[in-house]
Amino acid sequence: MPDQDASEARVVEPLAKFHAKVTRGGQFTFPLYTRLYHNLDVGDYVELIIRTKVDGEVLRGMFIARLVDKGNITIPKGLRSEMKIDQNSIIEVIVVRAYRLKDLLGDKAKFIRQLALKKYKILT
Repeated sequence: MPDQDASEARVVEPLAKFHAKVTRGGQFTFPLYTRLYHNLDVGDYVELIIRTKVDGEVLRGMFIARLVDKGNITIPKGLRSEMKIDQNSIIEVIVVRAYRLKDLLGDKAKFIRQLALKKYKILT
């Protein structure tokens, strides 16, 4: 097998790929079974590439999103504008990488996840 040149782009296998319909506010739902398969929970982050077709041309954009309750993800407004994504657009979503809170923060992840679900906590 020939040696690969170090300057060549490295091929990265995506974690998942799915299609979604964009709702009001530029949101789409990250599929439940994809979250379960990759052991993703509320508060975890995913690196995404989204693709859309505009006048026969495929446009691509990338962003990092935080998973919230029910798996809703909001596409950043600037990205939606540049890619001409609006309500009812069909997009292709490629999950490139996942960042799990429990891997990054250990025991503190449970507390942060609870706050993310409830949005607040009474201290006194």
